[in-house]
Amino acid sequence: MQDIFAEGFKEASYWWDLAPRPRLDESAPPDNTDVVVIGSGNVGLSAALTLARGGRDVLVLDAEAAGHGASTRNSGYLGRTVWFKYGDMVRRIGRDAAGSIAREAATAHDFAASLIRDEQIACFYSNTGRLITAPSRKVYEKLERDLDMMKADGVPVEADMIPPDKLKEEVASDLYHGGQVLHGNGLIHAGLYHQGLLDRARAQGATVVGHCPVTGVERQRQGFVVSTPKGKVSARDVMVATNGYTPKALPWHRRRVVPVQAFNVVTEAIDPVLMRKVLPRGRPMIENRNSPLWLRPTEDGTRLLFGGTTGEGDTSLLAKARQLHGELLRVVPDLEGTKLTHCWSGQVAFPFDFLPHNGLADGVHYAMGWCASGVPMGTWLGHKTAQRILGDSDARTVLTDRPFRTIPFYRGNPWFLPFITAWMRRADRRLMRD
Repeated sequence: MQDIFAEGFKEASYWWDLAPRPRLDESAPPDNTDVVVIGSGNVGLSAALTLARGGRDVLVLDAEAAGHGASTRNSGYLGRTVWFKYGDMVRRIGRDAAGSIAREAATAHDFAASLIRDEQIACFYSNTGRLITAPSRKVYEKLERDLDMMKADGVPVEADMIPPDKLKEEVASDLYHGGQVLHGNGLIHAGLYHQGLLDRARAQGATVVGHCPVTGVERQRQGFVVSTPKGKVSARDVMVATNGYTPKALPWHRRRVVPVQAFNVVTEAIDPVLMRKVLPRGRPMIENRNSPLWLRPTEDGTRLLFGGTTGEGDTSLLAKARQLHGELLRVVPDLEGTKLTHCWSGQVAFPFDFLPHNGLADGVHYAMGWCASGVPMGTWLGHKTAQRILGDSDARTVLTDRPFRTIPFYRGNPWFLPFITAWMRRADRRLMRD
């Protein structure tokens, strides 16, 4: 069997090489604060930064090291869309609502990109655009119709259709029937982006305590008491920003998101000539499928990050690395012989309506349910939730206080996920044949 693992292979996030998990003060949290933010990922830190600048005393708590979850385990895509393709969203919620949410997603991207520039966060941000590949002619035509509909509805989108005979100018693959290039999307180094948010929030006075899980939130006559193994904290406001890592101590929130494992691998350094052949324009790719594969260059352009098989999590990372390596060669056969240096997983989270949410439940603020668009949308709705806590009249978005439903008998353990992933695989096979 071919040895696909490079010397020093790691079962850990590639992003941690340049941005190792920070060692923070892990002493007991203070007895009192204005706001407790539960979760120290991009969402919680974006909120903490806004709250601290608004004059609030902010305490951020996390069960692990700061940013241990999806914020430093994602693929580093800075997009301007939600999970749904536009036509699908129109069919589900209507044209007016779909247009409003699509415009909100573009605003979220622009906010995160502006934050990177204004705060001078050194995370290798690059406005690359994004290639969406079509597995069949039918999907290509749907992408074209969706683009026309978005333009007609005033959604800020700039895109070009790439016919099959031009696709090699974007990616060295014969697997697809053309695609679409979305301009205005970008790439970041996920670890350094999170580190930048953490540094700025702390510089503004926010306290971040890691390895301090929340074991309970109790509402009082005036405010809340947040329990941890290191002591209790009284707070005027509480915000939940835990997404795919929501604990049993937050049952209302845990019941409303389905945690799903997503996987990534990174290759060893690739010959520059081959790299230019694989991705001639250095543009990240993602398939238009129910369970897509994605491919992008690393921040220095010397390696490739490849991911997918979302939801298929009952296996070891070594076995997953072998599976993804096989998928990588299926997409780009020219990479035969390329070895892997990293493989890792992270938990994204999907609400039952596949849309992000922020709002208020029993006095507790929340922002969660990113459907794999958490870098821009999470940063944005973390900020907007903080504005709401501050009493800002401009805090609402089109996603604020939307019905956040669950299903009977669901308590946060997605026992039904294997059935859904099997259905998605079958649907994707049909897409390939159409």
